[in-house]
Amino acid sequence: MKILLADGEGATGAGTLAADLASLGWTDCGVARTSDAAIEWINQNAGCDVLICDPFLRPLNGFQLRDSIEKHLPGLKTIFLSSHDLAPHAKDLEGCGFLKKPVAATDLDRILRHINGCGLIPAGIALRPAPDTAPHDAAPDVSRPPMAGALPPKEIDLPPDALVGKSINHYIVEARVGAFAGGSIYRARQTNIDRLVRLYCLSPQAASDEAVAAQFVADISVKAKSDCPQILPVYEAGEALGAPFYSCEYFPGLPLRQYLDNGGEIDGPTAMGILKTCSLALSFFSRTKLTHDPLTADDILLGPSNRIRIANIGCQKAGRHSDASGGMRSLGNLLLEIIPDKPETQESRDLAAQLLEPASFHSSWMVFLDSLNLRESNNAPVDSYKLDAREQTAAKILEESKRRQKRTLIINSAVSAAVLAAFLLGIYLAFFRTNAQPVRQLDNLVEIPSGTFTYQDGRQVELPAFLISQYEVTIGQYAEFLDFIEKNPGQVEAFEHPKQPANKSHVPVGWADMKDLTPPMPGYYKRAKTSGRYQEAVLDVNSPVFGVDWFDAYAYASWKGRRLPTEEEWEKAARGTDGFLYPWGNEPDPSRANTGSDLDPDPKKGGNKDGFKRWNTVDAKKGDRSPFNVVGMCGNVSEWTGSLAPSPELGGDKVPVIRGGNWKNPDAMLTRRILKFMDLQQDDALGFRTASDPPGLP
Repeated sequence: MKILLADGEGATGAGTLAADLASLGWTDCGVARTSDAAIEWINQNAGCDVLICDPFLRPLNGFQLRDSIEKHLPGLKTIFLSSHDLAPHAKDLEGCGFLKKPVAATDLDRILRHINGCGLIPAGIALRPAPDTAPHDAAPDVSRPPMAGALPPKEIDLPPDALVGKSINHYIVEARVGAFAGGSIYRARQTNIDRLVRLYCLSPQAASDEAVAAQFVADISVKAKSDCPQILPVYEAGEALGAPFYSCEYFPGLPLRQYLDNGGEIDGPTAMGILKTCSLALSFFSRTKLTHDPLTADDILLGPSNRIRIANIGCQKAGRHSDASGGMRSLGNLLLEIIPDKPETQESRDLAAQLLEPASFHSSWMVFLDSLNLRESNNAPVDSYKLDAREQTAAKILEESKRRQKRTLIINSAVSAAVLAAFLLGIYLAFFRTNAQPVRQLDNLVEIPSGTFTYQDGRQVELPAFLISQYEVTIGQYAEFLDFIEKNPGQVEAFEHPKQPANKSHVPVGWADMKDLTPPMPGYYKRAKTSGRYQEAVLDVNSPVFGVDWFDAYAYASWKGRRLPTEEEWEKAARGTDGFLYPWGNEPDPSRANTGSDLDPDPKKGGNKDGFKRWNTVDAKKGDRSPFNVVGMCGNVSEWTGSLAPSPELGGDKVPVIRGGNWKNPDAMLTRRILKFMDLQQDDALGFRTASDPPGLP
């Protein structure tokens, strides 16, 4: 759910509240200090689901901003925040929420959770100031509806054992909060960086069994690879007092089983949240083929405001993971056991029942989650279950593309002439004052000799000689392709894949100027040519093109008289004949490639390890150079290849393989391969390079 906080009160306004919401799990949250910045954020992020806004915004006030956006985003939910009496504006507040400042993030979290689950703003949300700022004689708050199944303010501490109060390495154990087979779970404070963690410690008795201790340590390695937002991540592992342990993210929640045993109730939004969170977690394990223990009610954690996370169930025991259909049936049975049978939870129970027969409704986790998202937005077709995985996902992507185009038509018609003139001047200074860099010659090919090389898990593969682009295709190079298309529309079909959808455009997402806006907003191509910045990051025409799907990459390569490299060719060019894990060898070095190891959610921050917040020019990272002198295969953007492979998320249907690391993901190993994308998928961290056969070959 995309959330935008528009508040002009600086550090005491949207910025602070956004940080608090992020700590509560609302990470897709933007901040704007003015109405102009709000419109810019919405354009860049292809829309907004919830606008949280101060009515006294400038140059447009909050009501004018809401009205201009709602014309193009009819499903927008708006919540106004103010410390002033808005009784004179009662008519403008109709259909919206209102919160009295100062606002506690936990109160706003309740409302957002309700919107996310029900699609509606709860009635009567005129909340009092946050508890720590409310006057002592404040009247009781009777306008806030009670929440079903309210949780205790924090997790329940269990009777202490011998470790409570002790120090383990740089951890001080504060309390015992749970148990697992062979050990206990503790709340502890990591003293070297002053943060709370969940500490999983194997008991000395269990650790005395070498097989048990070895299995515990082996399981940690799988848990550490469980990079999924719904699953508690592992921080580090160690050994103390003769027993191994590991720490993970602190989550002040109760296991669902314990919550229910203590009289807790599950309401409709919480049931839907449990369903979606569990589905996302199990989908991750199915997609990555990481083994895991069966999910139980003890692994589902409920936190403040009924936030939901999954304990890390990754393990290294063979046979503990399941395929997509087996995981669906297992989850369906679990949910029907724990979700009560009552009217407000009936929709969740119906969906859980569908999981018991996935072949009849959903052939993969991706399809189930897509239909769940569509259901939440009230856009699910009645017969969506009749579509196979590929058709449904393709339809969703194409429909989202259409919606994205509509969302960009947000016109600010209420700005006065004087304010408009000032704004136009600001736009000119920000975007059209040129910092242009010339398009450099970066189109050369590198010849990779014939012979064997080490592929993936150690197999020796023989390949004939081939040529591959030394650099990723740049924005400037792709612009030449689009210019050719515009001038020669009758010749385009000759370069396109025979299975490309009809009437498909090759213009990347975010590329084009939004001319229907007042004033017009430049797309990322114009920003690369003029201001040299995009989304708070440096970008010029020698940066890699992004937002392209597989058909775009195919058509460009064909237009150049080339092709996309196979994934075997890509890997040989990247790893050399010695099978390096990184272009420079087998040891990671975050400074040598532009990866997500230093990505910061705040676009104004980041880049402290590799020097780049997002994209870099394709020849900038000299350290990301393979033994064959091919540049940028470890980071910058991941790359489409010409190879197709069966996708576990699409029921075995073949999809193009994506290779290489990118500026979003910290995983930079050259063995990384992605199958979850479709040929119509695009991303701002996904581009491509080209290849061809040497001259003279048949």
